[in-house]
Amino acid sequence: MGEHTLSNIKVKKVPSFKAYEIISRLSLFSDLLPDEIRILSDNQQIFYQIPAGEIFISQGEVENNFYLLLSGTAKVMQDRKEFDQLCAGDVIGVCGLVRDAPRTASVVAQSNIFAMRMSRKQFRRLPGKMRELIKDHMMEELVRRIDRLNEQLYCCQHP
Repeated sequence: MGEHTLSNIKVKKVPSFKAYEIISRLSLFSDLLPDEIRILSDNQQIFYQIPAGEIFISQGEVENNFYLLLSGTAKVMQDRKEFDQLCAGDVIGVCGLVRDAPRTASVVAQSNIFAMRMSRKQFRRLPGKMRELIKDHMMEELVRRIDRLNEQLYCCQHP
């Protein structure tokens, strides 16, 4: 990951009201009550700023964190080939949440990113309703991504 690790670029202090404002705009959290959103926005341990150009998930690395982009864009690379674009609201690294296995792709910040990063342990500590909403969103996101990738594959194979 270069000279610095993600822990070195962790946001020092994100005002809770700013995190609350960003989180509450995302459809993923639209069903949460204000007090539930505050549980996330008050947790300074999960917010990261990722500079443009930073590889924050590396193919082949084993880790159990997942990311939710709150702002910014990223590209997904596999074997040095770009195969997907991500933006605010997208969840990245879901497989790491589910199992300890090498990452199947790398993810590079295309712009400066503000993100939530949670480990499996942090995720499991969330109230049940929040976990279920996030899991549902992850499933929907994965299905959309698979559909998009299948469409790209189909288009490439059938000119």
